[in-house]
Amino acid sequence: MVTGECSSGTIRTTFAAVPHRGTVFAAKATLVAAVMYVLTLLSCSTAYVVGDATLPEGRYAQGDPLPALFGIAASFAVAAVLGLAVGTLVRHSAGAVTTVIGLLLLPSLFGPLFGNAERWIAGLSPAAALEKLTQTSDAAADTVGSLGPWPSLLLVAAGTAGVSLAALLLLRRRDV
Repeated sequence: MVTGECSSGTIRTTFAAVPHRGTVFAAKATLVAAVMYVLTLLSCSTAYVVGDATLPEGRYAQGDPLPALFGIAASFAVAAVLGLAVGTLVRHSAGAVTTVIGLLLLPSLFGPLFGNAERWIAGLSPAAALEKLTQTSDAAADTVGSLGPWPSLLLVAAGTAGVSLAALLLLRRRDV
C-alpha cells in the first residue's frame, strides 16, 4: 500500500491529489484493515464450517466460535495496519516485510530463552494473542502470559497504534 508507491514515485501524485498526509494515511489504514477483517472473517468462518463438517463428532473439543472468529479477524486487521505503518516508516518492501515478520514472530521464538520472563516476553507477541483467540492448547499461561485473549489483542492494538502514530508523524515531516 505504501512501499510500492514510494519506490515508483507515485506517492507524489497521491500527495498532490490529497495534500493532507494524515488523511491519506488514515484512508490507507482504514482500507487495509477493513479488507483484511472481511477476508479473514469469511476465510475463518468457512474453515470452521468445513472443519466442523469433516471432523469426527465428539473426538475434538471445540471452543466457542463466535467471539474467536471476530477476534481472529480483528487480529489480522491489526497486523495489516502494523504492516502499513512499518512500510510507511521504512519505505522499502523487503525491509518492511522482514521487520513485520520479526515483530510478529520473534517474541514467541526467543521468549523461552529468558526463563521465567518467557510469559512476559512471549505474551506481548501478536502471535500469542492469536493463540489465545483460537483457544489452542499451545496458549498456556506459562508460555504466553496470563492475560485473556481480548486484553492481549488490545495490547497488540495499542502497540500498533503507537507505531502508526510514529509513521504518521514521520510521514508529515518527511519529504517524498
